[in-house]
Amino acid sequence: MEFFRIKRDIPFMRHALVFNAISALTFVAAVFFLLTKGLHLSIEFTGGTVMEVAYTKPADLEAIRKTVSGLGYADSQVQSFGTAQDVLIRLPLQGGASSAQVSTKVIEALKAADPSVTLQRVEFVGPQVGEELAHDGLTADQVRVEVRRGRHHRQPA
Repeated sequence: MEFFRIKRDIPFMRHALVFNAISALTFVAAVFFLLTKGLHLSIEFTGGTVMEVAYTKPADLEAIRKTVSGLGYADSQVQSFGTAQDVLIRLPLQGGASSAQVSTKVIEALKAADPSVTLQRVEFVGPQVGEELAHDGLTADQVRVEVRRGRHHRQPA
């Protein structure tokens, strides 16, 4: 007994021209934005300072972002980390300033806005680590492609 009459063939190829046009436009837009805006790499690839700070009450992320950007760190990232009181701050590499100088400058500015802030940890990510990550990622991708290519081109014995 059949309650619904299901049509067994779906005419995908009838719309192939429209799908190909959408795909081509998306590809052209992606290449255009890649060439004009470039890639926005995080500090894991470019190097910088990672700071974890803690507040006694839930942190106001917008106020922290304004404080950090007021110090001249335009590409910084401020986000909650774990609880609402813990904040992770990623600062890009600045020419001529060490990680210790950067962290001291930022924590002093944050303490001026809220004296209850405490510095939990500071880490420096060097650009060398970023180069290694990028190189290792590309190498792993090349190996994966070669392994897949090898599977498809085996000759039967």
